[in-house]
Amino acid sequence: MKRIIIPIILICPLMIFAQNQVSDDIIIDQIEQMLENSDEEIDFSELIENYWNICENKININDPDELSQLIDLHLVSVFIVEKINDYRKNFGDFQFIEELDFIDGLDERTLNILKPLVCFGRDSPNKKTRLKDVFKYAKHQVIFQVEQCLNEKAGYQNVSDSILNKKYIGSPQKLFLRYNFSFRDKIEAGFAIEKDPGEYLFSPKVSDSIKKIIGGNAYSLIDFVSFHFLINNVKFIKTLALGDYQLSFGQGLTMASGLAFASTGGSLLRKSKKIRASKSANEVRYLRGIATTLNYRNLELTMFYSNKKVDANISAYDSLGNPIQVSSLQQTGLHRTYGELIDRHAITQKLFGGNVSLRLSNFQIGYTIHKTVLSCELVPDPRIYNTFYFKGKTLANQGVDFYYVMKKVAFYGEAAMSDNNAPALLFGTTFQPAGYIDFTVLYRYYDEKYQNFYSNAFASGSNTRNEKGLYLSTSITFAPHWNLVATADFPQYDWIKTNAYASSRAQKYNLRIEHQISSKSLCFIQLKYSDKEKNGPNENTYMRYLVHDRKMSLRFHITYPIGNDLTLKNCVEFCKNKDVSKNSTSYLIYQDVLYNPENKCFSFAFRYALFDSPTGAVYAYENDILNSFSIGSLYHKGKRIYFLGKVKLRKRLAINAKIAWTIYDDIDEIGSGLEKIEGNVKTEGKLQLIWKI
Repeated sequence: MKRIIIPIILICPLMIFAQNQVSDDIIIDQIEQMLENSDEEIDFSELIENYWNICENKININDPDELSQLIDLHLVSVFIVEKINDYRKNFGDFQFIEELDFIDGLDERTLNILKPLVCFGRDSPNKKTRLKDVFKYAKHQVIFQVEQCLNEKAGYQNVSDSILNKKYIGSPQKLFLRYNFSFRDKIEAGFAIEKDPGEYLFSPKVSDSIKKIIGGNAYSLIDFVSFHFLINNVKFIKTLALGDYQLSFGQGLTMASGLAFASTGGSLLRKSKKIRASKSANEVRYLRGIATTLNYRNLELTMFYSNKKVDANISAYDSLGNPIQVSSLQQTGLHRTYGELIDRHAITQKLFGGNVSLRLSNFQIGYTIHKTVLSCELVPDPRIYNTFYFKGKTLANQGVDFYYVMKKVAFYGEAAMSDNNAPALLFGTTFQPAGYIDFTVLYRYYDEKYQNFYSNAFASGSNTRNEKGLYLSTSITFAPHWNLVATADFPQYDWIKTNAYASSRAQKYNLRIEHQISSKSLCFIQLKYSDKEKNGPNENTYMRYLVHDRKMSLRFHITYPIGNDLTLKNCVEFCKNKDVSKNSTSYLIYQDVLYNPENKCFSFAFRYALFDSPTGAVYAYENDILNSFSIGSLYHKGKRIYFLGKVKLRKRLAINAKIAWTIYDDIDEIGSGLEKIEGNVKTEGKLQLIWKI
């Protein structure tokens, strides 16, 4: 007990600050939904960082391209953005925040989302940028953070390094350092470096014989270094990116290198920025090289080239010991053991191509083509579900995308094809017969043979292949401050998957009723139901039969202020799983306390959660340090406690800190393999320094 009380006393003076509570809850809901639907472990920190960047650097409401970012975050509908643009056309640029109140169709919920996120009257795109202004008015930000699990994991215990892969070769700390330079919305530059837990810094803790085996795969300083330079609106150059960047065209079916937010109702139309700087520490989802968008009237041409080293599982070498064949591309970005270091930067991946788009008022059509070249042949393991995976060294993709937005109807879609002539297409429409109701219908067909390294369109799972289905949603404001969102998705899989050795299908339903009590108070009740087909439990049968895996969850959530400085959150969720082998019930209950006093240099947050999840996991988004991602995937039975705080020293320096405990009631060891912890308590700590000029 003393181990818990002492850190609490030390951390209580610190903590986090709330932003826009309505939009925060919308983003949290999307992230939790994406995590539940993901078939693999994905780092969503890039999405969280994009959202926080908008919170800190507000969107210019007089710039249609910037305003479209709110559509991609699914914070406002495409029709709201069109109403704002129409207002500008009729009455000129916005000068005051109160002008939003005069736009027909903007309810209080939408206004509460918009007002904290928008600003007015930045520089005209045609205004000349003088060099002395760049250095005079530029902003600088430095972020340094360290994270660590304070328990000793099995991978850090004393084990002879002659036993390969039985020990991590580095220290347990996660280190991150980032510098960012920005000048208005014109210039952005910076770098980021990261060391994951278990990776070494400067030199691995292994013998010379092991270093010799690792060879050139070992690094001499830091595992991951990212850098970026981006300029906007310089004459006919709309965007120019050097270093690490992200691409997104159309609906993401042909090219979307980064992640995109899921929708919890409303339009699925994407109007992303085509080129963005990659500033996160994600070691997989980025491109490295050069990209530019050239603009001439209504025509835009984007060209890009990327050349980077990627991790791969080597399956064959030539006579000189050089890799000639790999079985898979690794997605973790972790290099903690001998085996992971052997896979590190094993091959080179090149990407080049372009996009051309024509925009006429509310209509846009674009064409994208690109080619990926690997330095080694990729030959997946000969498993039946790998039958249609990409094999070879080169892959070409092309596609056509469009959208057309009218006052009450929006059409959008994309058709793509890989060089094996396998198609993939997506078509959606959203219509708003009245200002208080909208409907969305989306159909997608992704052939099982479709192959693309950089596809990230709407899908039930985490891949845009071997899936077809119909998605329906509606959003209804049925009374002042009351909103209902209902969605239904019916995916089908014609070819087998890793967990379904036959053609399968699923049904997913989501019903959410929310009430905007005040500008700072929100409550909702959400019911989810899913029915998926998967392999039966008997592995000894010649032909695996499919069974139904049904899950239903009911969540009640409320956020409400106590005075001007204190905000409370309560959440209760019950889940029920049922299939032929189990019938289990799970629950999650938590209380959040957010204290953010006005005109004070500190703020803090606290959570106390109880959970019981005998099978599967329950998910709960957690407040975290800036630009960091945290969702508790809670298994077994126990409690979760964390403190999070912020102290602002002077005007330029801020300190954020978090400490968390997960205490299990029904197990005496946590995790497995090198991640195993003896005991039933897991303690984690984070410390972050932010310096702004």
